[in-house]
Amino acid sequence: MTTHDVWLAELQQRSFDQAGAATTSSLSEENRMTGAQLAGLLRPGVYGVLATTRADGRPHAAPTSLVLYERAAWFPTVTGAVRLANLAVHPWTSLVVMQGGGSDHAMVMLEGPAEVVDPAADDGAGAAQQYGRTLPWATTWIRMTPRKIFSYAADSARR
Repeated sequence: MTTHDVWLAELQQRSFDQAGAATTSSLSEENRMTGAQLAGLLRPGVYGVLATTRADGRPHAAPTSLVLYERAAWFPTVTGAVRLANLAVHPWTSLVVMQGGGSDHAMVMLEGPAEVVDPAADDGAGAAQQYGRTLPWATTWIRMTPRKIFSYAADSARR
């Protein structure tokens, strides 16, 4: 097991321990992903939808790629992106990553506080290195420290 596997599994267990009945009944225990499956779905460069909140309270959702690094989810972005202005007012994000469809689908939801990180900072450079390829367009990074993670994998997607 990797450190990501353990961290993700522990965070997911704490999330479900604190979840309400609606969440636990719709995301049954037998269909939750293992730490290794979570890390596999949240592999470097995978795409998901990142949601932030505009200053006036309206939601904003946009596709993004990500990398896990030092118990955080990191999202490359560009200077001037709407999501950066949103985080200045409401420093919280939600991310959904999905794959497959029908009886072969899996998904992971993460949410937590987020901050903008200069790519020249040590941790920004570390996240970029973990990404696995250069991103010359990424002029800044967003670091989300997940407080909750929920997953679901249909039976055929768990194999």
